[in-house]
Amino acid sequence: MGQTNKIVYVLIVSDATGITAERVISAALVQFQELTPIYKRIPYVLTKQQIDEILAEAENLDAIVIYSLVSEELRAYFQKEKRKRDIYTIDLLGPLLSRIGRQLNVIPVSRPGLYKGMAAESLRLSESIDFTLKHDDGQNIDTLRDADLIILGISRTSKTPTSLYLSCNNNLRVANFPIIPNEPPPEEIFTAKSQKVGFTISPEKVALIRKKRFSYAGPGEYIDIESIRKELLYSHKIFRNIKGLQVIDVTNSSIEEISEQILAVH
Repeated sequence: MGQTNKIVYVLIVSDATGITAERVISAALVQFQELTPIYKRIPYVLTKQQIDEILAEAENLDAIVIYSLVSEELRAYFQKEKRKRDIYTIDLLGPLLSRIGRQLNVIPVSRPGLYKGMAAESLRLSESIDFTLKHDDGQNIDTLRDADLIILGISRTSKTPTSLYLSCNNNLRVANFPIIPNEPPPEEIFTAKSQKVGFTISPEKVALIRKKRFSYAGPGEYIDIESIRKELLYSHKIFRNIKGLQVIDVTNSSIEEISEQILAVH
């Protein structure tokens, strides 16, 4: 008969969400396979009364208390009160803040929730990039209206790399759509309230890019200068019918330069 694991109650105390502290202690305790931890996260602890209640609960459960308190006042109160009880505690943040402050001769702002704000910004960026990837090359037209920016143009006008650059560096949800001769864009392109940009380019540059990109392909309409001119004429016809669309010539511009022009009117 196998040995029964020891159950350990773990209270995770934070003046923010406590999610980071929970991840840290979980990563540590998973290394002790003879333990079965039972976690309870207690977020947004901002008063001494809350600390009193937590310490009483920890004593009743014989629990380990992991605390991540930015407030120096609350941290000092926690440390003072825990000494009156038979409780094992671990201060995740205090020693780190103190050591960094001494080493670099700086003072922490001691404001709860700053990391949460950074995490929220990271989440928004992740969502923007995900949106941009899902709306590359005309995909997911049904959610096009949620785009911050819509880029249109014929094949090989740097729509995709520009979309990703703007998404990654400026937190924009970007959709790009290919203009194909004799295939009118869907109605959503015309009705979306997003900023809209049309890319134009010299036929010679497109032909060069396409030949390099598809070096295995023989001569055909895709790399024929006259066919490319027709594609561009058709794209300009579409551009004229889209209200408020900005046309940018990308012939001799880098992705960064193209993005600057777009952002100048965003």
